[in-house]
Amino acid sequence: MAHPLHSAPLTIRFQQEVTLPEQDPHRLALIHFGQENRVDPADPVTLTVALPPLAAPAPPELWLADQPVTTGFEDGVGYSHTDQALFGWILVNEGDFDQDINQAAEYAYDRLLAVHRNLGFPHLLRIWNYFPDLHQEVDGLDRYQAFCLGRHRALERVPLTEGELPAATAIGTTAPGLLVYFLAGRTPGIQIENPRQVSAFHYPRRYGPKSPSFSRATLKHWPDQPHLYISGTASIVGHETLHTDVLTQLDEIIENLRTLIQAAGDDIRHQVHTPGHLSMLKVYVRHEADHAAIQARLEAALGTQAPVIYLRGDVCRHDLLVEIEGLYA
Repeated sequence: MAHPLHSAPLTIRFQQEVTLPEQDPHRLALIHFGQENRVDPADPVTLTVALPPLAAPAPPELWLADQPVTTGFEDGVGYSHTDQALFGWILVNEGDFDQDINQAAEYAYDRLLAVHRNLGFPHLLRIWNYFPDLHQEVDGLDRYQAFCLGRHRALERVPLTEGELPAATAIGTTAPGLLVYFLAGRTPGIQIENPRQVSAFHYPRRYGPKSPSFSRATLKHWPDQPHLYISGTASIVGHETLHTDVLTQLDEIIENLRTLIQAAGDDIRHQVHTPGHLSMLKVYVRHEADHAAIQARLEAALGTQAPVIYLRGDVCRHDLLVEIEGLYA
């Protein structure tokens, strides 16, 4: 595969080619979507997330670097990196913690936070969290709230302050295991908040004993090329869920995405005029039966050429039916 000159150290796209070379020294990550989580310490650039695609074929997500990558596996964390960017992951078996997602999250974050710093990439830019049964209640908390509690304890020990929190996603999967993967850099990004929403860090206590620890987006100025990493975005205004039907929720999400792009400033606005101009959109759909209507509405809003995949996944609140994340990378 030919590697064009990049003005940023990596690009992230859905890989539309039918086949990929078995070995590619510039491949930072290749992420598939399927029925189960799969990782291999011997091949840390490749993983599968237990999120079934709702339309076939679903292309994998390809992270391509501008220089050959170095790979490794340390303290349960698989990774690959160039001089400027680090990709890493950890897959935790909750059975090792008596199915306690609170403890599993703390363990996972303790290790990934140590590894990315030890490797010399101290700044988290974007992070993804996937685990099953988000809304199962244990000891008065649902599992998403318990996850936030464990993550918060690990972040406090670093410590990672509110202004340093990366963009993030947390989605419920179809298979066991807590899978976390991330992008980190040598230098920080800029935290972007949505003026239509309360910062997740300041949510009222009714959403859990510890607030979700993420920013709405991260703006990263690589040499000559800005990237925008947008968190999982739902039909939330202020801190409240709006609407009860999936299509009206979708319309609210599109407005939130537009607002985030505007909030990111001129460097992004000059290149990303609408959410349809992002490099990648992942749509997480709670009920498979809603997929066709969501796709039709999104194509009407963003055009049929927008780079979108649809995945079956649970969203962090009981009353949220759909969530979308986006990247300009």
